[in-house]
Amino acid sequence: MAKKTHRGEKIGEEIRRIIGELLLRELRGPGFEGMITVSHVKAADDGSFATVYFTTLDEDDAAAAAAFEKAKGFIRSEIGGRMGLRHAPDLRFKPDATEQYGRHIDEILSGLDIPKDEGPQGRVAPLPEIADLLGAYDHVLAFTHTHMDGDTLGSAVALALALREVGKEAWVVVSEEVPHSIEFITYGAVCTGQEAAEAVAGWEDAPYLSILMDFSNVDRLENEGRASLYAGAEETVCLDHHVTALPEADLNYVDTAAAATAEIVYSLIEAAGLPLTEKIATALYVGVVTDTGRFQYASTTPATHRIAAVLLEAGAAVQQSYEEIYQNVKAEKLLVERAMLDTLEFFADGRGALAWVTSEVLASLGAGEDETDGMSEKMRGIIGVEASVFLRELPDGKIKASMRSKDKVDVAAVAAGFGGGGHVRAAGFTTEMPMPEAVAKVRGCLEEALHAD
Repeated sequence: MAKKTHRGEKIGEEIRRIIGELLLRELRGPGFEGMITVSHVKAADDGSFATVYFTTLDEDDAAAAAAFEKAKGFIRSEIGGRMGLRHAPDLRFKPDATEQYGRHIDEILSGLDIPKDEGPQGRVAPLPEIADLLGAYDHVLAFTHTHMDGDTLGSAVALALALREVGKEAWVVVSEEVPHSIEFITYGAVCTGQEAAEAVAGWEDAPYLSILMDFSNVDRLENEGRASLYAGAEETVCLDHHVTALPEADLNYVDTAAAATAEIVYSLIEAAGLPLTEKIATALYVGVVTDTGRFQYASTTPATHRIAAVLLEAGAAVQQSYEEIYQNVKAEKLLVERAMLDTLEFFADGRGALAWVTSEVLASLGAGEDETDGMSEKMRGIIGVEASVFLRELPDGKIKASMRSKDKVDVAAVAAGFGGGGHVRAAGFTTEMPMPEAVAKVRGCLEEALHAD
């Protein structure tokens, strides 16, 4: 039996939120005159279709259903754009005659699309509220996820620098060495968990704010010291753009339509009235350019380019960014690519590609984290390949998988089956399975997904 991923539930909740906003601001005309609310959405795990259940106070369900059908094309377009989907789900609209009506009566009476209170997990908060929260604290810690990339580091550094510009003490807390390709944007704002603990001790019990940057699962702190620092804050915040994000912090802002968390941080800096210096702009630019694959991924939107333009105008070091990230490759990376080719295999009639490398091989080549980046993208670029996965063994024996797809396979759903997540076209997971077992299982799951499209 396939492992339940809850992927459909997450997609459905995001669709419910988007349609709710459209009902407030965009959907007008016959059938939409009364008070209508979307009570819940049941979506397929693969995102191919979704059933939208709605309620009306005037009980004119037929008119509302007809209005929804007429506006279906517009609604699908909005969902696709905001969720970064190339193919938006097919939509079906049905009146809700179940007990769901009772559970959503508060939303109906208020006429607002109020985010559900997640109880002990936290709640979704609008960006202006988080901007106001930043003003309430003199001390802030921003946390990057493990196996850090340009988005998690660039977003965290940018916010820390912006807060420092107005006299606050802010640090980016990491659990590993910063990859050499993005080390140039640390700008003296990065510290280890031990260094952060010493800073907190010097704050003499003053309250501080903790922020998860570009991830929501606290397990990705992967360090008891960082976990304690995060949990010791007066309040916690999560800023993320992954569709698999869960609201585990006290306040959560997750925008799945954003191409990078750096876009969210840019908007937060703007909302909070914080300055945008050259270094802040550069850190944000690195976050955007790396998470969009140099603006070529499907998640790239017109808003992405507009934000990039503002960052360039603010003095972002574009040439330096490209040189450090893409033109400063160690020879060891080429050796890793050669090792990858030794294990490269194709499946599903050439539409799937897989390769792997052990920690022993990496150690013998003197290769680190940086030298394994981009392997799944290289395989995805092969003619005929729709989905690819690269697995590498970490020094502790765990296996880290990086998956990519072109326009048919939802690799985030596949990754969720292994306890991971990410985006529809770019996702990953870490597992304690031995390499042979991990290779066999992920190959089987990708093959199943490829045959199902």
